[in-house]
Amino acid sequence: MGPRKKETRYTALVGGNLVDGTGAEQIKNSTILIQGKFIEKVGGADTVKVPKDCQVYDVKGKSVMPGLMDLHVHLSMGELDVLVPSAALPPSLGQSLTLIGIKGFAHARRSLEMGFTTLRDVGDVGFLSVSLRDAVAKGVVEGPRIAASGQFLTTTGGHADALPCWVKRTDDESNVADGREGVLRAVRQQIKMKTDWIKFFATGGIMDPWDVQEFNDEELETIVNEAHDKGKRVCAHCMHPKGTLAAVKAGIDTVEHGSNLTEEIIDLMLQKGTFLVPTLYAPYANVHLGPEYGLPKIYTDACRPVFENHVKSFQRALEAGVKMALGTDCGYTPCVHGTNAFELELLVKFGMSPRNALLCATRNAAEALGMGDKLGTLEKGKWADLIVIGGDPLGDITILQRKENVVLVMKEGLVYRNSLR
Repeated sequence: MGPRKKETRYTALVGGNLVDGTGAEQIKNSTILIQGKFIEKVGGADTVKVPKDCQVYDVKGKSVMPGLMDLHVHLSMGELDVLVPSAALPPSLGQSLTLIGIKGFAHARRSLEMGFTTLRDVGDVGFLSVSLRDAVAKGVVEGPRIAASGQFLTTTGGHADALPCWVKRTDDESNVADGREGVLRAVRQQIKMKTDWIKFFATGGIMDPWDVQEFNDEELETIVNEAHDKGKRVCAHCMHPKGTLAAVKAGIDTVEHGSNLTEEIIDLMLQKGTFLVPTLYAPYANVHLGPEYGLPKIYTDACRPVFENHVKSFQRALEAGVKMALGTDCGYTPCVHGTNAFELELLVKFGMSPRNALLCATRNAAEALGMGDKLGTLEKGKWADLIVIGGDPLGDITILQRKENVVLVMKEGLVYRNSLR
């Protein structure tokens, strides 16, 4: 059931246990009053008056919290994809752009129904995430809010360009770039296509154990400066120290993965306020879920020490106080769209408190997106992005993984899922 036009001026959620995303203690028996797309008032039931002309949702005994955000997904990737050993191959080899686009919409919708009202797509084909973002924003289709990065940038022969030279890519206009002029043209092409973010590969990936910096310092400076000058933020795939350090020095906004963060890198991230999007789900899934998705044993065995090091890197950053936002790598097999909340379980499993894990998916994620004034917390004047959960996620973070517990999903004041009784 999709969103319905409001028949009343106000909407109120009454009686729930409020987890407002600020880090404050829960408010029992709360009331949230919404006018249009904005939150009008938030507080205890005795402090917020509910107008007569109001649609009231009784959420007694349930938790009310901000809509969740996942800052690392690939909507174009996922089910039906050919399993390949390198990110260089098109993620949906042999599929038409039409099919990939339909699949991307289905993936986005699945995440919305699980309470993820905002997604950042960090690499697609054919700029399909840009088109889907616009279709959702215009109300053509129903889905989560999307921050689109378009096509990720790589160097010739880099992590995302390992096809032999006699095989022609169809998405390489702004994908493969070298030298200052090349990367400048590539970033401008991305901006021309109306992307929200610029994404590039600073290092190789899981099966690239050598510590190589993909773009040189001049190229990195050009990418970041040009993006920032045009009002775009920059994220980078960072799995090895040399390229990660260079990318952070250049001024990227978010480190993706961060599998090998050294003390020097962590200190620099703290100094610059760089966010880490740790994506624990991706290496965990390779090791523990890979076989059932057809990943060869040689690959899953190689991923085991990578995952163990990834966890240690995350824990070092956590202990140091690096700012973090939630990301999963959903779309990268075997991280399945709609299972985004599993990342919360892993954050807690490896050392983060449930409250701080939820902040990674709400307030922190909004800040990383540059949307902290609109999203991430349930406060007066913010957009009414919220979810109602049957249970207490602070007591059991895993309840967010079960669809029956996600009883109401609202984005900008419109209800997209409602199983309240």
